Amino acid sequence: MRVLCIAAFMALSATSVMAQTTTCPTDPVVSAGFETWATPAEVNAATNGANAPFLETGKAYKAALVATPQVTFASAPAKAQSPDSFAGLMLVHITDSGPYGVAASSGVWIDLIKDKTPLKSIRHGHGPDCSGIRKIVSYDLQPGDYVLQIASSKSSDVTVQIAPQP
Repeated sequence: MRVLCIAAFMALSATSVMAQTTTCPTDPVVSAGFETWATPAEVNAATNGANAPFLETGKAYKAALVATPQVTFASAPAKAQSPDSFAGLMLVHITDSGPYGVAASSGVWIDLIKDKTPLKSIRHGHGPDCSGIRKIVSYDLQPGDYVLQIASSKSSDVTVQIAPQP
């Protein structure tokens, strides 16, 4: 009897896991503003703000990160950093006021910094299923230059994109 119960439970669990699996379309739908997500340009994130490359809004980038101990952060990340993680800095110039989303392909820590002060996000969310966007952190931005600081990455690269939001 006990063996039958265990077998039934395992069959139900397998069915539940299979039901949760999403079948992705050939061309997944992405959020407005993130249309270039599937074709990112390559960029090397910097170890400090002085050497950080500028990213264009509305364009996806596959950023090569560096070992966290080599990075001089523009502002200390709120999340504790593991010495075996990866991080990097990039810059973005905003020309129009409004909400902007910063998308990332993995569970990295995202800070957007203005004048050495991390900005408060206005919302957090996930990207559309099957899009490859793991998270989107949104900020209300004014024209000017910002530091995009990526931290706590388990991988040496991450795809990122900054885009205006509706």
